[in-house]
Amino acid sequence: MSEGYVDIGSGNLWVKDEGNGPAIVFLHGFSFDHRQWAPQIEELAADFRCIAYDLRGFGRSAPPDTRYDHVLDLHALLGALNLDAPALVGLSLGANVSMAHTARYPQVASKLVLVSSGLPGFEWSEQRPPEAAKAYADAHGATATKEFWLAQSPFDSLQDYPDAKSAVHTMVADYSGWHWENSDPRDFNPPGQDPNSVTCPTLVVRGARDMQGYRDIAEVLAKTIRGASLVTFEEAGHMLTMEEPERFNALLAEFIASQEEMS
Repeated sequence: MSEGYVDIGSGNLWVKDEGNGPAIVFLHGFSFDHRQWAPQIEELAADFRCIAYDLRGFGRSAPPDTRYDHVLDLHALLGALNLDAPALVGLSLGANVSMAHTARYPQVASKLVLVSSGLPGFEWSEQRPPEAAKAYADAHGATATKEFWLAQSPFDSLQDYPDAKSAVHTMVADYSGWHWENSDPRDFNPPGQDPNSVTCPTLVVRGARDMQGYRDIAEVLAKTIRGASLVTFEEAGHMLTMEEPERFNALLAEFIASQEEMS
């Protein structure tokens, strides 16, 4: 096991790298960090090389000081770690980044798993939680926004999963709030985000207790990405990987193993 900073040329990202075997790169959601994937790494590192990192501005990775793109960060990290045909697994923001990377660089990832994903250009019937939180932070500050953020409907189901709730609240408490307090110079509309461009085997996972927008996006992705499969966790919400880790781990391992046999 190793963890520490990896130089990607435009900065340093904090990375946890554990296990041996086919590589899985995990990307966390907004306000979280690599610890989101602890239940997956703990179980799957016996059979896979599990890599989880803090996206720029989250966890121990420093906030940006110039224009940047999470997709380019991920691509540089894959190169720095000399990863060959890794599986990309992302939740929420991490799913957005994983999908955009796979669309822009279709020859890189061997498999793609999108959990509780967003989708650029999707027309929401209600305000997206990240936008609602940013507006609240502009009026009340980052510290107060943490409580507001955790009260959003995607996290309602955590009430039934005390371990997941504790871990989520800890990560949000540790989050710097940088994206709420600053104008983020991230490139929000980089090229190559079209799901039609994704060609690798793809698994789309959603929680039935997540908010309607995320559930609808999962259906769009499953229909748009050629050959994608859609799985719904009926009792879980947005953070299904932490709420039902045993089921998710088994699903992920089976998906990757089945594709390994086909390759």
